[in-house]
Amino acid sequence: MGARAMVAVARPDGRYDCYHSQWGGKHLDRLVARARNGEVPPDFVDSEPVRTAVPVDRVFARIDSRGYEALVAVAVDGAVEAYLVCRPGIETGRRTGPDAATAGPPTDAAASFVRGAAVLVPWTDAATAARIRRFSRTAKEVLGDAVDAGLLSPQLATAYLLVRLTRHPDVRDELVWFPPGGETAA
Repeated sequence: MGARAMVAVARPDGRYDCYHSQWGGKHLDRLVARARNGEVPPDFVDSEPVRTAVPVDRVFARIDSRGYEALVAVAVDGAVEAYLVCRPGIETGRRTGPDAATAGPPTDAAASFVRGAAVLVPWTDAATAARIRRFSRTAKEVLGDAVDAGLLSPQLATAYLLVRLTRHPDVRDELVWFPPGGETAA
């Protein structure tokens, strides 16, 4: 599956071309360093964009929180910003619905509450990113167990995860929020 990243490169007209990077999320430090040197590295980034001429206010909305782990934005002046993509959904083993006892595989109980939701956390370095990812993964597992045990609703568990993420010592204040429905808010 890879550790995918989206690389958004500004065009002179103020719009962005968005590229797919299969392993950019895993090697974000190398991808950002090369982008800061004026390169969009062909060994990390597909040669053809997945979207072209995307308005600046829609770049973040192009991020699929289930499909990408990171976003790298390269401005016309060469400035580079990188973000971790955090999906707030709490995955559980609980089956939902009226025929839950005979249903198929477990469902993501919070999926309808957070569909399209994401949080972009500014990336600073690989060690910090690893701590944030580890925190998010562990918190989701613990909260998923609490939902399965009937201690929390999926909505409350998701809200708690988002609050804890904003309070994480490695998370700066410049989070970009995508509420359900895909509209961005700062």
